[in-house]
Amino acid sequence: MAAITDLYADDATIEDPVGSDPIQGQDAIIRFYEVAFSSGISARLEGAVRFAANHAVFPFVVELNPGNGEMRIEVIDQFTFNDDNKVIAMKAFWGEQNMTTA
Repeated sequence: MAAITDLYADDATIEDPVGSDPIQGQDAIIRFYEVAFSSGISARLEGAVRFAANHAVFPFVVELNPGNGEMRIEVIDQFTFNDDNKVIAMKAFWGEQNMTTA
């Protein structure tokens, strides 16, 4: 969790998925990642990372087992960075149409 804390600015936000209530601040962001990691997810990059100005965007796949079979979610994340190269906003683009069972 220390590595994640180092990535995010104190007042950063996460919107995962886009359209959901944003998570704000390092404490809430750490809780978000703790829950995600404790659920047994795995994630892997599925294409090239694109950089433009202070943004990075990349496609990846999340796989998890919520107790009733494997779930696969295709996601595109957008990270926005401040001048100190800290993440100030992360947005995850995915919806039901991007979820399948394996």
